[in-house]
Amino acid sequence: LAEVVGTRTETEPTDVVLYGFGRIGRLLARILIAREATYGGVRLRAVVVRKNSDNDLIKRASLLRRDSVHGAFDGTITVDEENNVIWANGTKIQVIYSNSPSEVDYTAYGINDAIVVDNTGRWRDREGLSNHLAAKGVSRVVLTAPGKGDLPNVVYGINHDQIDDEPIVTAASCTTNEIGRAHV
Repeated sequence: LAEVVGTRTETEPTDVVLYGFGRIGRLLARILIAREATYGGVRLRAVVVRKNSDNDLIKRASLLRRDSVHGAFDGTITVDEENNVIWANGTKIQVIYSNSPSEVDYTAYGINDAIVVDNTGRWRDREGLSNHLAAKGVSRVVLTAPGKGDLPNVVYGINHDQIDDEPIVTAASCTTNEIGRAHV
């Protein structure tokens, strides 16, 4: 075994940040938490939102815990209010309060070369989404809706292999993705 030991290389998982925590953000959080435990590769590190109230963190954890369509979260969720953290099945999700993507310093939370998944729908063009790339610790941006202008719309199974090193990509519409999956 001496020849094999030390030849296996572990790769660091890719940090993922959800910018927005509406229904799409919460469903993505559930998927990422489950995938991290099963497959590794990506890990949900943070959620960025605007603070709505004094008990904002409790409300967001409650919304993650129970979904009116998708049911109860499969596992445990606890809240660390002092550190603005939601713990979900052992995954530490740092909640960062910010009103602007470019104001966030992700490196202050140990997040580096992150993929930011913008699920707010607020910015849908290269200029708006580039604000995420201005934040420290971000390397790529994915929009969860169709983009505008010259942004590549990606449909998994159809053109996902053409992404290359594009720093900003967008997902096509839900309907387009379902049609694309049907043809794969």
